[in-house]
Amino acid sequence: MIKFIKNNIITFKNYDIKSFCFPLLLLVYVVGFIGVYLIYMLDINEKQAIKQGLYQKQIIAFVIGLVLIAVISLIDYHFIAKLSPVLYLIGIGLLLICKYLDNPPIYGWKHYTARRWIKIGGDPALKENNPGFEFQPSELVKVALVVFLAMFFYKLHKHIKKLWVLGLAIVLTAIPSFFIFDQPDLSTTILIVAVFFIMVFISGASYKYIITFLAIFIPTAIFLFWYVQQDFQVLLSPYQQDRVLAMLHPEDYPDLTFQQQNAAQAIKAGELTGKFMDGIQADRASRLVPVRESDFIFSAAAEEFGFIGAVIILVLYAFLILFIIRTARKASDYLGRMIATGFGSMLLVQIFINIGVVTSLLPNTGIALPFMSSGLSSLLVNLLMIGIVLNISMQPKKAEKVREESEFGFLD
Repeated sequence: MIKFIKNNIITFKNYDIKSFCFPLLLLVYVVGFIGVYLIYMLDINEKQAIKQGLYQKQIIAFVIGLVLIAVISLIDYHFIAKLSPVLYLIGIGLLLICKYLDNPPIYGWKHYTARRWIKIGGDPALKENNPGFEFQPSELVKVALVVFLAMFFYKLHKHIKKLWVLGLAIVLTAIPSFFIFDQPDLSTTILIVAVFFIMVFISGASYKYIITFLAIFIPTAIFLFWYVQQDFQVLLSPYQQDRVLAMLHPEDYPDLTFQQQNAAQAIKAGELTGKFMDGIQADRASRLVPVRESDFIFSAAAEEFGFIGAVIILVLYAFLILFIIRTARKASDYLGRMIATGFGSMLLVQIFINIGVVTSLLPNTGIALPFMSSGLSSLLVNLLMIGIVLNISMQPKKAEKVREESEFGFLD
């Protein structure tokens, strides 16, 4: 057993601790510390018991996350990739539980109109006061899907320029995407589709097929954007359609643009240098923003630290993504490059969508800002991705030949 672990799970002989990307880990926790401070600041005058103490839960999550990163960064990503088909099937199973199971101890759970959570324990009759533990299976599915696609493209790399490979990849991605879209969770569906496109582009697939696909996809997307605005459309729920229309005509949907309008006021109130020096007890416009501790936490950051602080946060995110891209470029093999690229693009798209929503560039969606927003499922999953990226960083290109000869026999 010990020999199996040393040769397959924790392969120290291929690790170079000097290559460990400490700056990436540091950036994650700097951004996380900013998020904890903002959640604490917003918590000072919070009157809702369900939101009180969120900063304490966030701190606990980061402590747990540090242990998680330490463990995951030691597990060879090749071993994780080997398990990806199982993880993929488990992810689909969790989505099916979320959709179809209604009775304790494990059942699907709804907040507002979206059934995106799995609840463990508790009593469904208590409704919003149900004390059971809950998590979003789609968060785990995102990670499993990236690793699965990376392994898929690795296994079929010799046939990567054939059309059937691209077609099969689309089908395998569409299956979990359909269940996530049906929750409904349009933002996560869009995120998965965007990450899939980036991974296909990086995979080495034939540009002929990619360009052909884009030539079909872009006009179709434009048509669908027009179609979902029509009264006779059936793709989106009425609530989702209203959010799209609210982005285009905010004056006609004041109730749906309430969050974004208040977020804009909070960002404006921050001016150049923010209200940080005013003291934590001072009035904050961001305290009037619903879901300010999660989806709209960037509005609180812009008010607290001003335009300068908001730009610094964006720069921190930019360096975080650049370190992941650097890890992908230095990965010892194609598999590591694809996994790191998938995780980096996922975080990048999440950041873009979240800040785009807060600044009214995109319709309101329920997607968190990585490492800053409150939310146990999202935070731990993002830290899990960072742990895998750190493992990739510890296996530089110089170990490629040794690994392919000794450990990749099961992939041939």
